[in-house]
Amino acid sequence: MDKALLGMCVNERRFVKIPPKLAYGSEGVSGVIPPNAVLHFDVLLIDLWNSEDEVQIQTYFKPENCTRTVQVSDFVRYHYNGTFLDGTLFDSSHNRMRTYDTYVGIGWLIPGMDKGLLGMCVGEKRIITIPPFLAYGEEGDGKIPGSAVLVFDIHVIDFHNPSDSVSITTRYKPTNCTVLSKRGDYLKYHYNASLLDGTLLDSTLNIGKTYNIVLGSGQVVLGMDMGLRDMCVGERRRVVIPPHLGYGEHGVEGEVPGSAVLVFDIELLELVSGLPEGYMFIWNDEVSPNLFEEIDQDNNGEVLLEEFSEYIQAQVNSGKGKLAPGFDFEMIVKNMFANQDRNGDGKILADEFKLKDQESREEHDEL
Repeated sequence: MDKALLGMCVNERRFVKIPPKLAYGSEGVSGVIPPNAVLHFDVLLIDLWNSEDEVQIQTYFKPENCTRTVQVSDFVRYHYNGTFLDGTLFDSSHNRMRTYDTYVGIGWLIPGMDKGLLGMCVGEKRIITIPPFLAYGEEGDGKIPGSAVLVFDIHVIDFHNPSDSVSITTRYKPTNCTVLSKRGDYLKYHYNASLLDGTLLDSTLNIGKTYNIVLGSGQVVLGMDMGLRDMCVGERRRVVIPPHLGYGEHGVEGEVPGSAVLVFDIELLELVSGLPEGYMFIWNDEVSPNLFEEIDQDNNGEVLLEEFSEYIQAQVNSGKGKLAPGFDFEMIVKNMFANQDRNGDGKILADEFKLKDQESREEHDEL
């Protein structure tokens, strides 16, 4: 049999005839093989390996743009088909319709897969062949028989490192770019959102309307908030957001996969400057010395919410005052009123009423 197996390849089938002198001779095997028996074997080679084998890597597709490759401690999302050397499928992420997500090089994977993933770039496809002593060894595991050579067909979808921050690439910047976005500004912008492999997730262009936010107010993920800062109207950027600054390991069900790196192509269309931090309303003109009396339209010594709201609306309409952009008018007014109504009885009295610069150490959103 030693002689007969030499030179065989995986999936090769041979009929082997062995004379007694090269088998069990004149003794045979008691109760199993009679003396001087000629043995016939129908042999199918399933797999083979050598103790000196290393992980074999065959790259069959590599994107032209490959600026970053997988390194130790990176978190990788990839699809795979796992087969034995004879082509038998034992597992597939495609069948589960979700990527396999894991850290590389820190012991979360079998040693051969750790080695095989290093150096890959997003979109790259490889066949990684792993000998059993770098896989599941002599014992195997579940569907994996002992001493099996494993073959993985890998497609890297994306990867990142926990130390990554937001990456910003400016695609276009207008010549006149002096007014830059900052915390509190109201922004209107278009975006295309995709995964690192180019899969489109969402686009404001498809629905024909901008996305509108107040910067720094928590209306978008932290990575987008960072990516929108210091932009001017007309500027276009590509913002790449790692999952810990995006939607995290859980993602958004049915929309964003867990642990996904996000790519946003952004164009800022409009910027309305916000108010100083801590303010929801400011005066554009000098403040009347008789402000409380002006608000108290019925001169009964107390201001109700309706009176307060009408007065603030009139100041905004006339240009004498300005509200923080991007917020609901009623919400702002109710907040301002509640801060002036210090005892919470639903009305503001003259001794409760104070302008912001009259406050000592208190912080309020009111006048």
